[in-house]
Amino acid sequence: MEVSVAVEQRRPIKETPMQRFKRELVAFAGGLVRMSLLAAFLVPVLLLSFLTADLPVRNFDHLFDIAELKPSNWLNIGALIMNAGAPLAILFTRRYGGDEASRAVTAAWGLAAIASFAEISYLAPILSTSDFPSVRFVVAFVSSALVGQYLAIGVYDVIRGGGEWWRAPLFAVLSGFGAQSLLYFPIAYWTSDSPWFNWMISDFAVKAATAVAFLPIYRLLQKPLRPLGGYGG
Repeated sequence: MEVSVAVEQRRPIKETPMQRFKRELVAFAGGLVRMSLLAAFLVPVLLLSFLTADLPVRNFDHLFDIAELKPSNWLNIGALIMNAGAPLAILFTRRYGGDEASRAVTAAWGLAAIASFAEISYLAPILSTSDFPSVRFVVAFVSSALVGQYLAIGVYDVIRGGGEWWRAPLFAVLSGFGAQSLLYFPIAYWTSDSPWFNWMISDFAVKAATAVAFLPIYRLLQKPLRPLGGYGG
């Protein structure tokens, strides 16, 4: 004996064009606010890094007898400040996912570039040609840092969620810093007689120490920055 079963089928609620427009507008506004808030943390780091990129760190020069190997030749305050960029990007990624973090990084670099150009235009009348960095240095500094931050976001977003808690942030930061060193020194010093390969190794050693120092901070912020569903976090 066959038993007929009545299956209730719900008709999907049709969304009017105005309702869809409002929904997408709210989503866009929310994304814009999140991107702006995240970028607000990174923009000061970028601006301070740009403004201090020509200030060498001389505190450790006395530890080296060979003049060419002294850290002041390759280590500057701006580079040290820029080392905070990749860890910040990883914290963004943990909370909001790689897509949101990438948009925040892009927005931050755009705002920092506009602010830098505005400042240069304002100070141009009182600056001489020697006060401006070379185009080669600017390209090396900016491109290496930007690629490093994007790579750190991508690596973290792919490998998080498995293994020990420190694995994803450590590998992500090291990947970003490694790309930064590998790009910056060849671009900036390839045709020069400087021992830039030794400088590159030393620079990555400093960055590796920064990556290890970031782990306690990451551990402390793990619970407050729990991944948010719906944003890829």
